[in-house]
Amino acid sequence: MPAAELESAVLEQLRGHLRSPDVVKDVLPQALKYDATLDETIITVAMKRLDDVWDQLFPAEQMRIVRLLVRKVNVSPTNMSLDLHSMGIQRLVLELHHKKQPEPATEIEAEAMA
Repeated sequence: MPAAELESAVLEQLRGHLRSPDVVKDVLPQALKYDATLDETIITVAMKRLDDVWDQLFPAEQMRIVRLLVRKVNVSPTNMSLDLHSMGIQRLVLELHHKKQPEPATEIEAEAMA
């Protein structure tokens, strides 16, 4: 299989996996250990945001996300499957969730606003 086709197939399978409702159910208990403010809605929104903006991301950011999520690609003559990093999706959700949050004002900015 040519590299471009393999890369496209990996990305499509990965994006399909991230859209799966089962992923949220699998991720939530683990993600709560890292951030107790997360819930099913936040994780679902984070995954949807990623899917919505995927094509607008720089290739380097796409590859960073793929490396964060995919441990191994298994290819046979009739099938392809992905082995994912056990904590990759949780880390990605946390990144997406925290990037959305406004940065707290610094002490100097807070004084200037007062």
